[in-house]
Amino acid sequence: MQSEYTSNDKIKLREILKLRRQHIDCRERREIAATDNILPRLYGNVLVYVSMGSELSTKMLIDELMGREGVAVYVPLTKDGIITPVRLIKRASVADKLGNIDDSCYDKTDTATKIDCCVTPILGYNGNGHRIGYGKGCYDRLFSDGRVGICNKIGLAFDCQKCEFDADKHDIALDICVTESGIEVFS
Repeated sequence: MQSEYTSNDKIKLREILKLRRQHIDCRERREIAATDNILPRLYGNVLVYVSMGSELSTKMLIDELMGREGVAVYVPLTKDGIITPVRLIKRASVADKLGNIDDSCYDKTDTATKIDCCVTPILGYNGNGHRIGYGKGCYDRLFSDGRVGICNKIGLAFDCQKCEFDADKHDIALDICVTESGIEVFS
């Protein structure tokens, strides 16, 4: 398949994808459907992004997971481009521009050394499971540096975020992407 965008166009593509995401109709219904689709796939130590802006909201997902027996919820604490999964002890409503929340919501003594499932934010994803994020490479570093073991890398997105583009050589592909319509598994 011919790519719509090359890596040189990613800045432009990010802007297009942000606009697509901002203009989604029936947002709450779509977020509920995506949450219902992803929940059966999550187990053990789960790292979940704290949604901000027009990202698919993880509020319902985190609330549901925090009440589940046998599931430990971790959220990213990002500093200097490095994500540390830190145990979530109480829900926060607002994230900063890095996705970090108020310090009182973290148990900073409980940082995961093994993550079973990582729910990642994405601006876009392609048919090979590569994702476009915000361009800082934080999740690619997390997946490639071995700090959290081999985890199930799960993108959470709206259907309209799928597009074709050329991945960069350092990009780490997702295992699956979950949307309001269902689940796409990548080889």
